Amino acid sequence: MKNILLIVILLMFFLNPTIVLAKENDATQSAEVIEIVEYELPYPGLLPDNPLYYLKAIRDNLLKFFITDPLRKTEFDLLQSDKRLGAAKMLLAKGRNELAITTLSKSGNYFDDAISQIQIARKQGKDIKPLLDNLLNSSKKHQQVISEMEKNQKDDVLLSLKFLRQRAKDFQERVEIIKADL
Repeated sequence: MKNILLIVILLMFFLNPTIVLAKENDATQSAEVIEIVEYELPYPGLLPDNPLYYLKAIRDNLLKFFITDPLRKTEFDLLQSDKRLGAAKMLLAKGRNELAITTLSKSGNYFDDAISQIQIARKQGKDIKPLLDNLLNSSKKHQQVISEMEKNQKDDVLLSLKFLRQRAKDFQERVEIIKADL
């Protein structure tokens, strides 16, 4: 009996089950490191697949039309961009891939408008530094979220998401250039 117990203990020692030999997958090795950003995205509200969404879109367009101050317009465009990002993420989770990509592209359009408006505010001599920090954090958050959205995607959807993540990275670089020129 003692011999059997000794053999079992020796086997457990030499055949340690905690050692796992595994080969890392090439996708894991080549994946870009995206930093985790402490920036909270707003709740998107109605999604573009809702039949009443057109009312929200009309309201948002009217609001944007009546905002004249470039700083306020930058804030509005950034908010809309962030909401569209959240909506795109939710749509992708629902399997509405095409609509998610379109919504994410519109998010980028709003972000581009925000950068244009902040440059106008800068030319007018307004203090843009706090808003630049928000834009910078938001662009990093966009890259993080899009990177998460790329998981488990294939073909055209994955290609589109990679393109849109690169676009968000380009926005970050543009904001950093503006910030460096202050």
